[in-house]
Amino acid sequence: MGATFTVLPTPAEGRQDLPAVPWDALPQEALAKIFRYLQDWDRCQASLACKAWHRVFRMACLWRSRSFVFPGSEMQQVCYDGFLREHGQHLQHVILDFEFQNNAALQCFKSFVTTANESAAFLSIKMVRALCLLLKRQPMLQEADFCLCQFTHNEGLQVLKALTGDLRLKPRRNITTLSLREFFEAPTHYISLSTFTEVMGRFTALAFLRVDQHYLCEDVLDKLITGCAQTLRHLDIVMNARVVHAIDSHTWRLAVQRCPSLTVTVRLEIPYTFEEYSRVLVESMPLTRVFLWGRRWRGNIAFADVARFLGYVSDIFFNTIEEVCVYSEAEGYQEVDKTVEKLIETCVRLKRLSLCIPLKPETLDKLSRVVAARPQNEMKRLEVTNLNGR
Repeated sequence: MGATFTVLPTPAEGRQDLPAVPWDALPQEALAKIFRYLQDWDRCQASLACKAWHRVFRMACLWRSRSFVFPGSEMQQVCYDGFLREHGQHLQHVILDFEFQNNAALQCFKSFVTTANESAAFLSIKMVRALCLLLKRQPMLQEADFCLCQFTHNEGLQVLKALTGDLRLKPRRNITTLSLREFFEAPTHYISLSTFTEVMGRFTALAFLRVDQHYLCEDVLDKLITGCAQTLRHLDIVMNARVVHAIDSHTWRLAVQRCPSLTVTVRLEIPYTFEEYSRVLVESMPLTRVFLWGRRWRGNIAFADVARFLGYVSDIFFNTIEEVCVYSEAEGYQEVDKTVEKLIETCVRLKRLSLCIPLKPETLDKLSRVVAARPQNEMKRLEVTNLNGR
């Protein structure tokens, strides 16, 4: 690599001699900021400009957070042999997305975890072993985001154990953020909650946990508020399966006592009956945010069900709820009007209300008057979306 890089003329300039620009003279701090915004392929190309740019390309600050997609067109360029091994110690946030098995792309993964397997034919269990080795070699890892992994029960436990380190030596105590979305394969009733509870007890510094509700039972919550009593700040609970674990008010009251700053978000991504969601949303739960049915869900739901849910939230959580988001294609208006008005009037901490439901103009007029009547204009955001132009 040379120390200079010649700028090519534009078509308007035509072919003429242009001075060589000393790219290596640019400040390293400025270059690092520019490299941070580049995609992997662009980073690789820019690193070929000169030795100085290649040194910036290899700076640890650029590789704190990595998202690896298998297969990926840039993986061979980015993950050449030795590069990930060099920067593995600097990784703090890793996302691995395995779309489908591709041995050519997985060779990049193998080049980092050289002891994973000598064969080019990566089977599922071998992939899990490689992932576990990867996690064990990340001393600075702070965040872990697992989504749609569909691990078997034993595989998932292996990954979580690798994430927390070796208890015989010194467990890793710096995992502060953990997300487990569809972590285990379906059907979920094959999961042994007793062993899952034991493994979750290995986490001692969690501040944020996003987890599917059918992984969260009373024993798991008790283990979390015991091991992470000084750190746990927020639980993000996703309800996306028919398996519902009830956690009583006493357990939530104990959780608030041990973790005074604890707040909870609940996301209902499929329609539940009153009997189902009332088992989860119980008094003493420090619920601050609730999202009712995501955009990926479609189906018939009566507006009366939406009204009943909002009424339940305003009756039970009027002292804690700060954000409510509702998305529904339900027909009908009258049932929800009074419920929304009551929600705004009674929920004293409500700062954001997002409604993506069909409402009458007169309902919007009522909402505006209710919001204006609130003391000190506490409502930070009221968002109403007209669904499908109706």
